[in-house]
Amino acid sequence: MDSKSVNRSIRSQIWPLLKQSGFSATTSRSAWRHHGDRVDVVNFQSFNSYNAGVMGVTTFSFCVNLGTYLAYVPPQWPPKKMKNGVPYPAEYECQFRGSLRPSMAQTHMNAGVWGIDKRGSNLGWSINDVANRIPVALAWFQRFDDRVEVLRILLEEEEDMSNLWGFGRRPSPVRSYLTGYVAMALKRDQIADQEFEAAVASGCFVHLFSSIEGARYRAANQAAVETNSEAGAGSEVVEHR
Repeated sequence: MDSKSVNRSIRSQIWPLLKQSGFSATTSRSAWRHHGDRVDVVNFQSFNSYNAGVMGVTTFSFCVNLGTYLAYVPPQWPPKKMKNGVPYPAEYECQFRGSLRPSMAQTHMNAGVWGIDKRGSNLGWSINDVANRIPVALAWFQRFDDRVEVLRILLEEEEDMSNLWGFGRRPSPVRSYLTGYVAMALKRDQIADQEFEAAVASGCFVHLFSSIEGARYRAANQAAVETNSEAGAGSEVVEHR
């Protein structure tokens, strides 16, 4: 039993299900779905020997991470993976992050990990359990279809490490940064300028802008980025191992 066996099961049983819902590009462990204004990511995370030992699982155990990358928000740092100008962000590069959890309690200490035993005897059950959880993942992504809901999350919700995180706790600078650009996309100018003012005052973005006008200027080319993302995201496999 090894990680390659897990990869084969993901490729044969999970990626076809996600493809039905528009996830058209995959590697051995990640799948991407491109919309006009965002990218959705599903990632199967494995563990090195040290982390696996700490958690009491095998290295070919896995957790399933979710991420949504807002293409209409100018990135603080461009995604490491780009193809023909189209972003293929890693889950950890997304502004909004979440995860799936096994439907049954696990014997190890991390409730979010599908622990695969050394013989792989429970691999089939684990992959099938993930397949049954795909509707949960799709519902998680659906929240970001509505930019008004995205802004509401940023204005009202706290990070929840069991469901939704990555966008920063209030009054963190990154929360102000994201809220400003989402509000700007919705033409909620008063909110946008308040949030940009907080972002500027934090001093965390001096390499990007030093004024409200500078923050707004960075968004000028985002419409072109969104158009390119929609037109350039094809069905080819980015990488397959």
